[in-house]
Amino acid sequence: MNDAWRDEFRRSVESPVNLTAYEDVPPQLEGLTERRIWGTTETDASKKQTAIDQMTSGDSVLFYHDGEFIAGGRVQCTFENSDVGRLLWNEPRSRHIFTIEDFTTDVPAIEHIWNLLGYKGRPVVQGFTRVADQRVAGLVDDSGSVEAAIFDEGSDEPSEAEIENARTELKQAIADEPRLTEAEDEFTERRQRARDAAFARLVKEAYDDTCAMCGQSRETPDGRPEVEAAHIYPKEQNGRDDIRNGIALCRLHHWAFDSGWLSLADDYTILVRDCPGRNGYHEFKQLEGKRVRLPSDERFRPDQRFTAKHRELHGFKNSS
Repeated sequence: MNDAWRDEFRRSVESPVNLTAYEDVPPQLEGLTERRIWGTTETDASKKQTAIDQMTSGDSVLFYHDGEFIAGGRVQCTFENSDVGRLLWNEPRSRHIFTIEDFTTDVPAIEHIWNLLGYKGRPVVQGFTRVADQRVAGLVDDSGSVEAAIFDEGSDEPSEAEIENARTELKQAIADEPRLTEAEDEFTERRQRARDAAFARLVKEAYDDTCAMCGQSRETPDGRPEVEAAHIYPKEQNGRDDIRNGIALCRLHHWAFDSGWLSLADDYTILVRDCPGRNGYHEFKQLEGKRVRLPSDERFRPDQRFTAKHRELHGFKNSS
């Protein structure tokens, strides 16, 4: 929007329009008490007019003024009515109307949006513009949804959509040969957090929230399972978020597995580090030779590539 329309935006979008203040409202707004409303003018510029015509309910939208995005939200509904433009802004030519929900002024800098969408050159919006479908698809692939990428950019936690997207990727990956580590900088920090959460959920589900070593399935009073998802080849070594590199363990045995007290043979029996002079040895020794409880779905069971590297990392003799 230009400077002349900035005050109008404050009146009808930043502050919702009080529709009860008008005696006659267009039929599309009848029965409503208030709405955030904006509109745009038909144009001879084909690209702009196509963008106007394609706008639909559910689209995410960013508002641009003086070189920056100043607000955003989601398109609630669209319709064409010159009476709305005349009623609200004394401008009947602004007849392509859309209402806004989920309005926010907490939007990223334009440089961040340009980077997310893969645009090159100076970040500037030339009139009413719609982002190309392939750029939107790339954004969704990375973040799970447009909203997660743009409006949750400052959040510490990934959205449910991002986690579900990562969950689907991890399940599909079991059709491929396992890789020991993640590629350097393969995922953004936010996307990696989504993969971490998806990995934990999938591993715990595969083992039915039960420790593979002791068989315990403790819960908190409000029903949250104690069991944790452990990486076999550890995350500290860039171990991959692959379900086959995961095993569900209670907190004690997760610590014992990560610290090198326990490991797995290729036949899934438990190995115990031979340190009889250390506190805890005799407790862990009782597990030696027992076979761990495994997922019923064989595709989710630990892969020997990962168990072999775990033994090597913690100084166990090769056990096949």
